Amino acid sequence: MSYGLVGLRRNMESEAMQGLGDLAGQQRQQKRAEEQMEAAGKQRQMSAIGSGAAIGMMAGGPAGAVIGAGVGFLANELF
Repeated sequence: MSYGLVGLRRNMESEAMQGLGDLAGQQRQQKRAEEQMEAAGKQRQMSAIGSGAAIGMMAGGPAGAVIGAGVGFLANELF
């Protein structure tokens, strides 16, 4: 009878360790996804600022570029 209980214990420990390993893998995957989303947000922001600056530069020279960059930044923050 004790052999049955020891075997049951080992089986439960093995399943628990496997579950912890699965959880750790899911947490790593979630962290990678969050980092990718953050990087995409930063890239989108820089693109909006660059587009605004380019349009502003064409319309009003260096001062227009500064204003356009600000408008691009605000547009990115609002939308």
